[in-house]
Amino acid sequence: MMRQAYNSSDYWKEQITRSKTLRGRMFLEEPITNKTVYLHSLIFCKNTGIENLWMPIPSIKFLVGYIEYSFLQEAFYKWAFCGKGNDKPSIDISNRYTEEIITLAIKNNKISKTEASNMKRHLSMVKKCWDLSNEEILTELKKFTRDFNKTWLGDNTEFLYLKIFSNPKELADFVIDTTNMTSIGEKFEKELGVDQEGFRKICLMASKDSECEKKLKNILSRKLTEIL
Repeated sequence: MMRQAYNSSDYWKEQITRSKTLRGRMFLEEPITNKTVYLHSLIFCKNTGIENLWMPIPSIKFLVGYIEYSFLQEAFYKWAFCGKGNDKPSIDISNRYTEEIITLAIKNNKISKTEASNMKRHLSMVKKCWDLSNEEILTELKKFTRDFNKTWLGDNTEFLYLKIFSNPKELADFVIDTTNMTSIGEKFEKELGVDQEGFRKICLMASKDSECEKKLKNILSRKLTEIL
């Protein structure tokens, strides 16, 4: 029953349609618990701009579903139809499976044979996760993201990126370490409204304290996307 809920095209079509222009806020109404995982994704296309999302996702199974039915759907669509000199298309993809996007791109000669092969391979890697335990899924998704990011590095006209954080400590460490390597580190508190140790505390306490949960959701959906 659990797998049917997460691995349901009807469920994700409803979610995507409801959050069409705000996919990063898809799960903001869901509580942060000790099962919550976190995601950072970037989809960049010169014709459509950059979509930079930081988001909490209720569980590892929800993460598999989100990547298969939402992230890859939009990422492959924009790679194939919005880049390489294409005019910005007006195709509604909310009711199309990721497989359909790939097939459509091949049919319209929007991607090379290598790109088509890589899209199918990465979709297959995610689909295989449904039959694994939560621990195995995390291991496989980490492998997937490394391969995915290397494959779709792109150039100054388009690129795709995905990073998974299996717990709040990973999220806090990454944000703090990354900002410290840039000029943002010096104005961390000004940009996020909290200093680095305060941010770490918010991350670690979000599943236990409603005020921290509210602050973390606000930082991820509104503030962090502007600086990182």
